Amino acid sequence: MDWDELHQTGKTWRVRVRLADHPGQLATLATQLSVQGCNLLGVTVLPVAGDPSDPAGNVVDELVLRAPAALRPDELTALLEAPGARCVGIAPASVGDLVDAQTAVLRTAAGLLSGIATAADALRQVLDADSVVVVGCEPGADGGEPGSIRLGANGHRATIRLRPGEQVVAEREWAPFTDGELARVPALLVLLSFVVPRAVAAVRDEPIAAELSTPAPTRPARPRRQLSSLDAQFLNAETATTLTHVGGLTILDPVGAPGGQVTLGGLRTLVASRLHLVAPLRWRLHQVPLGLDLPYWVDAGSVDLEHHLREVHLGGPGTDTQLGEQIARLAETPLDRDKPLWECYLVHGLARGRQALYTKVHHAVIDGVSAAEILAVVLDLDPEPRQLPAPEVEAVAESSPGTAEMLQRGARHAMTRPLQLLRCAPVMLPHLLDVPGVSTTPGAGLLGTLAGGVARLAGRPASTLPERPSSAPSTPFNGPITTTRDFAFVALPLADIKAVKDALGFTVNDVVMALCTTALRRWLIDHDALPDSPLVASIPVSVRTAEQFGTAGNQISFMLAALPTGEADPARRLDLLHSSLASAKERFRATPARLLHEFSAVLPQAMHGLASRTALRAATLGGAPFNLFVSNVAGPQVPLYAAGARVTGNYPVSVVSDIGGGINITVMSYDGHLDFGIIVCRDMVADVWDIARHLRDALTELTALSNAVVPDSVHGCPQPVGAAHRVQ
Repeated sequence: MDWDELHQTGKTWRVRVRLADHPGQLATLATQLSVQGCNLLGVTVLPVAGDPSDPAGNVVDELVLRAPAALRPDELTALLEAPGARCVGIAPASVGDLVDAQTAVLRTAAGLLSGIATAADALRQVLDADSVVVVGCEPGADGGEPGSIRLGANGHRATIRLRPGEQVVAEREWAPFTDGELARVPALLVLLSFVVPRAVAAVRDEPIAAELSTPAPTRPARPRRQLSSLDAQFLNAETATTLTHVGGLTILDPVGAPGGQVTLGGLRTLVASRLHLVAPLRWRLHQVPLGLDLPYWVDAGSVDLEHHLREVHLGGPGTDTQLGEQIARLAETPLDRDKPLWECYLVHGLARGRQALYTKVHHAVIDGVSAAEILAVVLDLDPEPRQLPAPEVEAVAESSPGTAEMLQRGARHAMTRPLQLLRCAPVMLPHLLDVPGVSTTPGAGLLGTLAGGVARLAGRPASTLPERPSSAPSTPFNGPITTTRDFAFVALPLADIKAVKDALGFTVNDVVMALCTTALRRWLIDHDALPDSPLVASIPVSVRTAEQFGTAGNQISFMLAALPTGEADPARRLDLLHSSLASAKERFRATPARLLHEFSAVLPQAMHGLASRTALRAATLGGAPFNLFVSNVAGPQVPLYAAGARVTGNYPVSVVSDIGGGINITVMSYDGHLDFGIIVCRDMVADVWDIARHLRDALTELTALSNAVVPDSVHGCPQPVGAAHRVQ
C-alpha cells in the first residue's frame, strides 16, 4: 500500500508513550488500539534518563499508527492513557516517520557531507526539531563547554553550546526531546569539523555560525540560481493594484538599546555585519531576453543600505492606528526590480517611547518559513548583538549569465516543456481542480470530467476523499481591488488559546481558525452582509522538506476550508470548523506536494506574465474561488532583540489581490503570544481595526465557553455545556 492509499484508509499519527516496564505491555496496548480500528505501523524505542522510581524505566516508545479518520486526537490520546501507559506527545505523521532513526541520521550525514544540507538542516533533522535558531550569548555566561546541552520548557527546548558566545536553541512542541536524540548532537558536531574547511582541532575554537546560514558569496552553492516556476509566478502576477511583497511589523522596546534608542546608523551597521550570511538579501533579478525562460538571481555582492534601510516618523500621539496607516502606505509602493527585492524602515514616534521596524521582501524571494530563518540571523537572543564571523574574503558581485547562454537554455527548456507536460499530466490532472482558482475558471467542469477520465484510464479507484468546499459566496471584500491598503494588528496570549484548546479538546490551529471565523462573522453582520453559505478560506501550507530548510524561494501549497460563519452558536461553530479543517487536511494529504510547481512549470515562460494576469482575471469570472487567505506561521517562543531593543511584537504583513480577496489575516506565534496582522484593501474594508477588536472578543467568547465544560461520559474528553457532541 502506497502513502496516498494509506491516508485514504484513515489518518496516520506519530505518538510517544511511556509504558510500564512489564512483559506484554506493548502487546496489550496494541490490542487495545486494534479494537478501536487502529493499526500499528512501526515502533521505535528511544532512551531517556528517567526517574528510577518511574515504572516506565528509561525509555520512550514512539509509535506510528493508522487510525480511523473519525478518531480525534483527544480520543486517540485517551486510548493511549491506558493502565500502565502515559501519552507524552501526538502529531500527524509523514512518510518520513516510517523511516528508522538510524537510516534518517545516515541520510542527514550524507546530505551534510555532499553539501545538499546545511549544518542548520542537519541539527534540525537529527533532533527532529520544529525550529533551530542560532543565537548569541555572553562568552562567560553559564552555558557549559561546546557541545553541552541544557533542557528547558519541560524538555521542549534544548539549548546547545557551539562555542564561547554562540549557541543553538532547538524547539519542538508536540513532544519533549529525549536523551537518545540529544546524544546525536556531539557526533554531529564532530562531523561538522570535517565539513567546515578548517582544521579538525579548531572546531571548538572557531565560529561555525556561517555554516548554519546561507553560504558566503565567495562560496555560492549554486552560481546560477534560476527562479522556480512558482517563484516567477509571484513576479508575473503583479499589477498596478496587486503587489506581491510580504513582510512584517516588528515592535521594539528600545530601553536596552545603546542610548535608549535604535538609530538608523546603528541598524545599518548591524545589517552590514550580517549581510554576508543572508544571501537572498543580496540577490538582484536578472531577466532573460525576450522572456524566453525563467529569470535568474545574481548575487549583487555589495548592497546600497542607504536605499534599503530608511526611517520614517509618526506624528503625535503615535497610536497603533497611526502606525497601521503608515505601514499601509509603505505596503502600497512596489519594490524596485533593479535592486535586491527588499526594504526595511525604522519607525520613530510610537506612543510610550516605542519604535518599530517594517520589513518587506518580495514573495519571489521567500515564503513564510524562509522568512523566519532570515529573521533568526538578523535578530539576537540577548540585548548585546552577537559577534558573527566576518566574510573570509571581500564580497564580489557575481557575473550575470551571458545572453547566448540564457537564450540557449531557454530554447532547450521550451523544447522539453511538452515532454514535461506529458510527464506531469497523470499526476497533475486528477488534482487540477485543487489548484487555487482553477475551479472557478470557465470550463472548469470540463476539466473535472477530463481529470476523472484520466483517473479511470490509469486504473485509479473512485475517490473517497471529502468534497471540495462549495464556491465562495459574494462578500463586500471580494472583487477587483484597488491600490489602497490599511493595516491593523493585535496580540492574543498563547496561554489563553492553549487553555481553550485543552479545555475543549481541539488544537491551537483549530482555535486560531475559530477566532478568525468569528471575527469575520461579526464584521459581516456589522455590514449586513452575512452570506447564507460558509466563507471559503485558502490556507497556505509549507511543503518544505528537511533538505530544503535553509534555502530561499517558495515551497508552499494551499488547502481550501469552509469557515462556518453562518453558525450562531460558538460551540457548534467550533465543531463545524474542526470537521471542515479535518476534511481539508485529508484532501491536502492526497494532493501532490509539488502540484503548484508542476502547474506553473507547464506554462510557456514567454507567456508567464500575460498568462498569470489573465488567469487571475479568469479565475474571478465565475465568482471568487475563495474569500480570503488565512495563514498561521510558527515563530520563536523566546524573546528576541534588534540592535539591543527588545522585540515585543512581530506582526505579519501579507498580500491582498483580486483572486485572494480584500482581506488577508496572517498569524505568527512569538514569545508567548499570537500576533495577528490584518491587511485589507481600504476601499473595500474601511474599518480594519473592527476586525482586530472582533478577534479579541472571539477569544473572550471561547474562554467563557471553555470555563463551562463537563466530562464527556463516552470518551472522557471535555464537552462544552449545552453543546452538541462534535461531528464525527
